[in-house]
Amino acid sequence: MISAIVNKARAKAEHTAGTAAIGLGASLALGVGLAFWTGAGWLYLITVTTPLNAAMILGALYTGAGCIGFAVVATRRQAPITKEPVVETSPTFDNIMSAFMSGVTAGARTRS
Repeated sequence: MISAIVNKARAKAEHTAGTAAIGLGASLALGVGLAFWTGAGWLYLITVTTPLNAAMILGALYTGAGCIGFAVVATRRQAPITKEPVVETSPTFDNIMSAFMSGVTAGARTRS
């Protein structure tokens, strides 16, 4: 009984740790990539438009990307946890007689 609870907790902890590790690596890669994209985009937009318009365009792009990221995180499901198979034993004569005698004893106690 307790081992099932411990296994379920361990599976949830492993899933959470895996999610955190993937998120950390992705965040670092995304941060470096966004720094380069921002620099390149800023240089391009400065040559095409005013600095104010360039800042508004880049701000809108980052805001949209952030909203999409939050939507993905909000809709992420937890990994399904596999249940341990229930071992069913076929009833033996001893089990049936034990249950019958327990019922008879309980019934006799209620009458007295």
